[in-house]
Amino acid sequence: MKNRSKYGVIAAILRSAMREETRTKIMYKAMLSNDQCRNYIDSLLNFGLIMEHNNGSKMVYKVTNKGTTFLDYYDQMMHLLPMSLDENSDEVYTMKLQNMI
Repeated sequence: MKNRSKYGVIAAILRSAMREETRTKIMYKAMLSNDQCRNYIDSLLNFGLIMEHNNGSKMVYKVTNKGTTFLDYYDQMMHLLPMSLDENSDEVYTMKLQNMI
């Protein structure tokens, strides 16, 4: 799997938590290790992008309005800039230029 940006990981977690989900399900849906998932969820809780509550015997997480707004802006940005802006972007530009020539 190609490396994702931090914002891409955050978006994957928020999409996973659109419905109430446990941390384990979010971890699998967002394809993260347990430590990564715990660290991201802690940060997202602190920033108010997700909320947690007890659902019977399980702790579940759900996206907040602020988290939904983040996802909307993230999706708009990805639509406007569909090309990845990571280290591999030079390779993408080169391939596109070669196809144009």
